[in-house]
Amino acid sequence: MKFNCTFVASALSVLMLAACSTGPKTVENPLIESSNSMTLDVSKVELTDTATVLHVDAYFRPHYWIRIDSKTYLRAGGEKYALTSAQGITPDSLFWMPESGEASFVLSFQPLPKRTKSFDFIESDCADCFKLFGIDLTGKKSYDIPEGIPAEALQIDGNAAMPAPIFKSGETTIEVHLLHHRAELGKEQNLYVNTLTGGQEEYTAAIDSVTGVATFKFSQYGPAEALFPMAGSVLLAPGEHVTVYIDQRFSGQRIVARRKGLAMQPFRTLYTDGTYANLNNLINSRTDWPTWSMNLYSGKFGDYKMSAKEYETYVVNRYKELSDSIAADSLPPLMKEQMVLSLKNEAVKAMMNGDYGREYNYRYLHNDWDSRNPVKGIDPMKPESILGLSKLFDINDPQLLMGAQSFDYIGSVAYADEAWIKAAGIQTGLIPSLRKFVPLTAKTQAGALTESDLKVFGSEDDPFYADALRAMQQETIAKLEAVKDKAVVEQTPDVPVEKLFDAIIAPYKGKVVFVDFWNTWCGPCRMSIKATEPLKDTELKSDDLVWIYIANETSPIVKYKTMIPDIKGKHFRLNDKQWEYLAKKFKIDGIPSYVLVDKDGSYRLRNDLRDHDLLCKTLAEKSQSE
Repeated sequence: MKFNCTFVASALSVLMLAACSTGPKTVENPLIESSNSMTLDVSKVELTDTATVLHVDAYFRPHYWIRIDSKTYLRAGGEKYALTSAQGITPDSLFWMPESGEASFVLSFQPLPKRTKSFDFIESDCADCFKLFGIDLTGKKSYDIPEGIPAEALQIDGNAAMPAPIFKSGETTIEVHLLHHRAELGKEQNLYVNTLTGGQEEYTAAIDSVTGVATFKFSQYGPAEALFPMAGSVLLAPGEHVTVYIDQRFSGQRIVARRKGLAMQPFRTLYTDGTYANLNNLINSRTDWPTWSMNLYSGKFGDYKMSAKEYETYVVNRYKELSDSIAADSLPPLMKEQMVLSLKNEAVKAMMNGDYGREYNYRYLHNDWDSRNPVKGIDPMKPESILGLSKLFDINDPQLLMGAQSFDYIGSVAYADEAWIKAAGIQTGLIPSLRKFVPLTAKTQAGALTESDLKVFGSEDDPFYADALRAMQQETIAKLEAVKDKAVVEQTPDVPVEKLFDAIIAPYKGKVVFVDFWNTWCGPCRMSIKATEPLKDTELKSDDLVWIYIANETSPIVKYKTMIPDIKGKHFRLNDKQWEYLAKKFKIDGIPSYVLVDKDGSYRLRNDLRDHDLLCKTLAEKSQSE
């Protein structure tokens, strides 16, 4: 066939011109890779030769403010594209959210290059400014499966048998791979481990800036559950090395899933290997599993007006209704079994804590959370009530430790009145062993366990429990030895409690003294201290500013002594009587609580300083004043 070369060349020129001159481009509801905040969403992007226009939706507390920095820019291909104008919001000014908690505004930037596939929104370079990464311009509708996930972490068998809890001790290693990690998302990874002791341990590991990997190592005694904030959880077998892959695009997916009128596909956040890989991967394979929960902490479970017998019937009937609903669903059998175990965890707690459960309902309905105001008229539960559940399932079954609410189950059975256990006819097995084991862990945390204490375990108990306690004790002693020259606890003044506070601050007359009432188990306390600590060497560095930290004996001694070397200041650890007096003296309503001592020696409670910005401003001003 013969072609007219002139015609072909001309046609190609037209096609190339058309390809290069596509005109304005609009991308509706772009996928977002990740974000450091849920406050902002980019719902539409308009691309022209002269500007890149972002339609931004904001979600925040009604009548609270947000702020957009005038130095905000877009980032693509290593280049920055500056903010040029804004509509509906004034950069660098406070924008007060309306009653609905939702608002929209438009931001215009310098034009992005043609063929840009994605870009980042950077609200200035400050650490806590809004940042949205990987805003897609190609029109993707769903998130793909990350590359590099091994086969074991991908395979799921919903028909497999439920694995059993493993009762042994060992050092567990969790290697966390943060996929699609951005340095701005954080330099540390937090991990919370629910243990067989009924407590929760918190760990922090640095994230390798190159590999995006954070590694945790800790002693594990019996079955445990590791929780990754916002990403999911995994059951752990003690003494193994587990690799966990977390798709950090979950932060972007949560923003996209919030958009009205969009049907989002299920998103899998977490992948793992290890002994419980199949169960963990099944649980984490979807973020939209249907749930059947008693919702014990909703405030709407039960009715404070119910008699003990009515409440017992209520718990039994709720369990039956919910377990029947699980059985009737089309879930994989293994998922059904795990959900039923979790429901059993809740049911045991609901029954054994029926008095508190109904009190909680009263306080919720009346918005009265002051424990100094007793709730009257609650008909006390009777231990025989447990028979209502015992006839439906074995409340002493070790498999209950595989339920998602096993943390609550352990606390309920370990500290229940002995009459409840006798009423259920339980003499040996999991519950009697836990009731001996859990209280003794407090002694190991203080390094005070003796062989005499272990005589409570008989031949009917698994030797795991006594051996685990011995190992905990040895670990405690080793940790205390490691910090004995670093952890300095001040001698509490030997004065009447009425004079205690004045005696503590007396050596610092003429200085500003910041007194922090805290404890190791208080998350907000630790967060505040962590935020303030670096400032002691910079903007809050002053010879006229003294930091005093007051905790009490509810802070486990090992945790306390391993933490305080990293907290600059004077540390006091009070007994119950001393703490209770000071709490009443200052009307402390919770911790952290702060007392500020001025240079003239006057002092008062300053819980407005829970606002960290105000705390820094106030301490800087007072310590620098003459």
